[in-house]
Amino acid sequence: MQKQYPEVHSLEESLAILKKYKDDLTKEQYENIKSNIGTHAIESIYLNELDIIMLVKKNVYGLSADEIIAEYQEKGFVEYVKSCHRSLQS
Repeated sequence: MQKQYPEVHSLEESLAILKKYKDDLTKEQYENIKSNIGTHAIESIYLNELDIIMLVKKNVYGLSADEIIAEYQEKGFVEYVKSCHRSLQS
């Protein structure tokens, strides 16, 4: 069964999630993701934990959006994959 990630309704909630991953990131990576989260929030798109995990993977492991999507498809996140492009197209 796939883990459920609740919807997020504010920039502050998204940034609080990002803080959980701060120790896994360089300062530059952290600031890059923080900026990305802020850019989405301007459009009232608030990234949830899975969105942020995907951004962390993109920054830490240098994975492309297609590689991350393929990984999630393999794990059965097909429905999520259909909507995940919002966090990867930065």
